[in-house]
Amino acid sequence: MKDPFEFQPGYVSPLTDKEHATIGRIAILWGQIENSVDDLLPHISGLTVAQLEALQLFGKPMNQKITFLKSSAKAFPHEPYKSQIIVLCTLVDETKSSRNHVFHGMWGWRGDEKTKRVFPAARKGENPEAPFPASKLPALEKKLCKCARLGHDLVCTLVLGQLERHRQSRFFHHGAEGDVPEWLLQWSQRNPWPHDDPDQISPIGQLPRRPSLYPER
Repeated sequence: MKDPFEFQPGYVSPLTDKEHATIGRIAILWGQIENSVDDLLPHISGLTVAQLEALQLFGKPMNQKITFLKSSAKAFPHEPYKSQIIVLCTLVDETKSSRNHVFHGMWGWRGDEKTKRVFPAARKGENPEAPFPASKLPALEKKLCKCARLGHDLVCTLVLGQLERHRQSRFFHHGAEGDVPEWLLQWSQRNPWPHDDPDQISPIGQLPRRPSLYPER
């Protein structure tokens, strides 16, 4: 007999669809930030990618990467980039605890004994008295947007040698530009990302996006 509960989790989510979507954008932003940190590590530390791989640094948790990057930045000779790297590390540190609550905490309803108010929140098992309320999700996304932009600008300037800042673009999983196959370049030309696209959703403090997918071909 088929189990009617097989694909039903034991608890329901306390969040709205809008809050679920915010968490999804936070996950994407964190991926952008970690990608920037990985790109900066060899440039700022002076070590080769092979040396960093031997240290297994790329596979370590974000806090260890940031500690290593911050330590390396102290000897980085170029200002204002040295200061900007420290700011990036500080922003990651400031958002790390909240992000860990969002992705590793248990979401549920929290009761406030003083106000008798009930609200959705996430808590970590090792710190149950300091939950992360869902009402703070927009502020976390906004701060991660700032963090992602700073990391992106540093990579563009220090790693790619771009002298001018530019608006957001699309990220393709095809390495260097010369490695992009011709068919993908043609797809990109057929399906551009125009900054004046009326369908683009790009409010300040939110991850830019489209309401619908691009065609696959």
